[in-house]
Amino acid sequence: MIEVHLYGKLRRFSNNQDASSASVVSVEWHVNDTVVTIIDRLGIPHDELGSNKFLNGRYATLESSVQDGDRLGLFPDDMQLLYKWYFASSQGSRAPNQDSAEPARSKEPEK
Repeated sequence: MIEVHLYGKLRRFSNNQDASSASVVSVEWHVNDTVVTIIDRLGIPHDELGSNKFLNGRYATLESSVQDGDRLGLFPDDMQLLYKWYFASSQGSRAPNQDSAEPARSKEPEK
């Protein structure tokens, strides 16, 4: 099974639309499933999806492969995350203002 967490207006595709609790849908997993096949199985229109899709806490694309037991988080087009860099992508993106260089090391006193 795939655990799909729905946010914002996408909550209407679950049995629980209460904004104060989780709207989670369990979807049966099939071989070769991707994020888009799960979305289509739930009947969610693609034009209502935002760019923020997370698979097991990592930024995902529509073509990302889904496995049995995965957790998928879907946000609508009108609810974009301000800090999507917080979630590491599979390409290893870095947060803004985060240097790629090694942190400075303190020098040991010379003897």
